[in-house]
Amino acid sequence: MTGKLDVLATAREAYKGAWEHFGEMLRLIWLPGLLYLALSVASAFIDRETHRFLAIVIDFASLFLWPIIAVAWHRFILIGDAPAGNFNLSFGRREARFLLFSIFLVLLFMPGAILMVVAVAMPQTMTSSLLSFFGLLLLFVSLYFFVRLSLLLPAVSVDDPINPRLVLERTRGNFWRLAAVLVLAALPVLIVAGLLGGLIVLGPVVALAAMIAIALASIFFAVVNVAVLSIAYRELIGPPGTQVPDSDDMDF
Repeated sequence: MTGKLDVLATAREAYKGAWEHFGEMLRLIWLPGLLYLALSVASAFIDRETHRFLAIVIDFASLFLWPIIAVAWHRFILIGDAPAGNFNLSFGRREARFLLFSIFLVLLFMPGAILMVVAVAMPQTMTSSLLSFFGLLLLFVSLYFFVRLSLLLPAVSVDDPINPRLVLERTRGNFWRLAAVLVLAALPVLIVAGLLGGLIVLGPVVALAAMIAIALASIFFAVVNVAVLSIAYRELIGPPGTQVPDSDDMDF
């Protein structure tokens, strides 16, 4: 029988763990995290039309930095792994698999997005309305599977067998619970960023202080987001190392 995720307990544990271990988590990823934040700030200030190549380079670099950060945090939360050394900037097979599965999860939205784009580009007819309806329906279906299959990311991080069928089986009946804890992890940082973002127009000193505060808040809530997925994985799929490989496992 599929267990039910305790939303409040998961959110409470994620926030408590992020607060108590924030220093340790920061030590694990300070270099890739600093680079990631610097690239994010640079991306916000450059004109993507006039500096298209630079924008692509920044996006490409950020794409490879996040797996380094997320994998380190998932491993710390789930198995207590904290590599020695001050510079954790290694992108290996584990991080590459994490990136591939992240791309796979994003690609779930492509069919619906394509239908919506085609519908918008067409003249307003019954056909375009139907395409728009089915596109929106596909986006909702994609979101449903995206939320449930997001638990593949902790599995990749701790080298557990990658079994989408098992993940879908164990997360059955937990979509709204998973969605709720993900919202609880993401909503506060959006509110904080919105409140502090209004201070940027008050002058360079205040703007710099606001950007630093937003950066720290973003890091903290990124830890919470990763912790939510890790805790949900542990509670619904099982502790790391307890999954037995079978013929449905994906190995690449």
